[in-house]
Amino acid sequence: MVDGSSVAAAAAAAADPSTQELVGQLSDPVRLRLLYAIHAAPGQTVAELAEAVGIRPNNATKALRQLTEAGLVRSEPQGRSRHFELADQTAHDLLHRLGAPHSELHPPH
Repeated sequence: MVDGSSVAAAAAAAADPSTQELVGQLSDPVRLRLLYAIHAAPGQTVAELAEAVGIRPNNATKALRQLTEAGLVRSEPQGRSRHFELADQTAHDLLHRLGAPHSELHPPH
């Protein structure tokens, strides 16, 4: 027999605003492609990421701002540019579960 309270508790986790925000970020094809690109080769600039996913830099900037606000990526200034990487291990693990590959540019782990 199914324990109704356990099922309800599990389903309630989907109502968590942070879970909904995460799923919302992943549901956008451009943001998801950017996450895959950052996962494959951390430390890329906006221009490099835009080229990698086939979008204009201003569109990449907007999407990266949303990913940063959602806590999925962070950037480090280096001179006049910013270099993007995943914000935490949770984002990295999630991308692995989605099948995101590494490139030779990805640090070993």
